[in-house]
Amino acid sequence: MIDIKDRNEVTNLVKDNKMSIIYFTGSACGACEAIKEKIESILSEYPKIVCREVNGEKYIDLAAEYGVFSLPIMLLFIEGKEFLRLGRNVNLLELKGDIERYYNMVF
Repeated sequence: MIDIKDRNEVTNLVKDNKMSIIYFTGSACGACEAIKEKIESILSEYPKIVCREVNGEKYIDLAAEYGVFSLPIMLLFIEGKEFLRLGRNVNLLELKGDIERYYNMVF
């Protein structure tokens, strides 16, 4: 996943893509890395979804702007609107099902 470092990158990601995911992580978060690998694996089946990572500990203002106060949090945007917010205890089967359902609706 490519890191996002400022508000403009986030805004452009959400605005310029039909489906996008922002994954908020933290450097001291062991679960963040484990879940990230699984999300990347799931997303490999959906090439039209653009996914980026934000270090929520480093970029606190960005995390706060999106209402992220615990890590990890994954936000799925469709045509600029937040459709899905998952954090901490992520059920990967549900996540895959949700992504597939939205992906098939959009593409």
